[in-house]
Amino acid sequence: MFFLGLDIGTTRMKCGIYNEAGNLVYSDLCDYGTVARSRETYIDVDTIFNRVVEMLKKAYASQPFDSIAISSLGESFVLLDSGDRLLFSPMLYTDPRGEAQADELSAHSQLIFSIAGVVPQGMYSAYKLLWIKQNLPDVYNKASKLMLVGEYIGYLLTGVRAIDYSLAARTGIFDVHKCQFSPELCELFGIDRALFSPAVRSGSIIATLKDDITSAINATSPVTLIAGGHDQVCAAIGAGAVEAGVCADGMGTVECLTAVYRSPMTDIDMGMCGYPNVPHGAEGLYCTYLLNYSCGSLVRWWMDSAYGGRGLGESELFAEAERDFTDSPTGLLVLPYFAGASTPYQNINAKGAILNLGLSDSPSRVYQGILEGLCMEMRLNLELTCKHGIQPTRIIATGGGSHSRRWLQIKADVMGLPVYPLKVKEAGICGGAVLSAATLLGEDIGSVARRFVTLDTPIEPRADIKKQYDSEFAKYRELYTAIKKFY
Repeated sequence: MFFLGLDIGTTRMKCGIYNEAGNLVYSDLCDYGTVARSRETYIDVDTIFNRVVEMLKKAYASQPFDSIAISSLGESFVLLDSGDRLLFSPMLYTDPRGEAQADELSAHSQLIFSIAGVVPQGMYSAYKLLWIKQNLPDVYNKASKLMLVGEYIGYLLTGVRAIDYSLAARTGIFDVHKCQFSPELCELFGIDRALFSPAVRSGSIIATLKDDITSAINATSPVTLIAGGHDQVCAAIGAGAVEAGVCADGMGTVECLTAVYRSPMTDIDMGMCGYPNVPHGAEGLYCTYLLNYSCGSLVRWWMDSAYGGRGLGESELFAEAERDFTDSPTGLLVLPYFAGASTPYQNINAKGAILNLGLSDSPSRVYQGILEGLCMEMRLNLELTCKHGIQPTRIIATGGGSHSRRWLQIKADVMGLPVYPLKVKEAGICGGAVLSAATLLGEDIGSVARRFVTLDTPIEPRADIKKQYDSEFAKYRELYTAIKKFY
């Protein structure tokens, strides 16, 4: 059998086909844009669906596959009327609509967190839906279905409504303990519960593709849609983070470290720091997201600022950037809030800072300081979550940043944990394939992940260097509070 993982993002889509042995035998990607309407930005779901069909047709011609599992962005949703006509296109999670509605419900934060695993925030679907209800009542009153992007694509492919638990958790109104849309929260919000699709566990069989889709992609046998998940959960599964204590660290433009654990966090302080409780694809597990808005984007900014115009190739560029690296800490303190602070401070107005900079510091040395700051920010987040029952044992690194072993060595030394790079970097599509294979082959997710996910040689923390970084981290921990009054 062959299993296709499809990863749908805001502006890019990827797919990959895996065989039963866990080998990637085909991959593809495509880009697309968003849609601007009246100075507001929406996800172009029509284009995405057309690209999905084109991608599936191309993939099937290369290697016929038996199943599809979709990994997708969260929060953004479509509204459909009773005839499945599109009433409202997906807003980006960064869209400010919904923030006022979240503020209105903040008095109920404890109740909402105890059920939904998140505190009121305008990014979640439920608060944007409230904005529509209050500001566009004609649209809300015509609405028959609400579906998040990945769920909607699955519906167009099969005609069957289903949303997995991890994606449903991004609505802000899903009971992450009972794994159902909460009647109590729907009543509190004044939202019709019938708008939401039936919730199923990741890896559940949803349906086979519709006849017209089967024909459109030139499939010669039935193809089954398997419930995938939120992109961060699928990426964690595709990185092998399928047991408590393992963390998948997505080092992309934004950094997201997904920490896996068993018992849901109950302290609302964690919710106020932005840490959600999200059902994992493996039964009995949960995960949370530790975020830094500046990761690859900060590295790229520094590379362009310090080395732009030199005509260096990528390998030459990074060799030059790492030329003055040392094993010991630089002594620079870099607060990496160049795009605002995410967890734990939740302050979009926060700014980046570089302290202890001197005339003798080369661009290479500043670059090392930037990597140190990025790693210390993740350590800060992880130490906070450790106080609430999350006990990390190792980090599996994915994304563009994971290609730099020098960066990963700094991460291991700063965080005091072994860091494992992935040999195959596309964790999101692999996660979908793992979920499909586990279901269709009758195996547990852990055993399939161990076969599909290949880890590179671990990078171990060096005890003497870690001790030096411990001293630097004690200073770093005080930085935000010390300088935030200057923002």
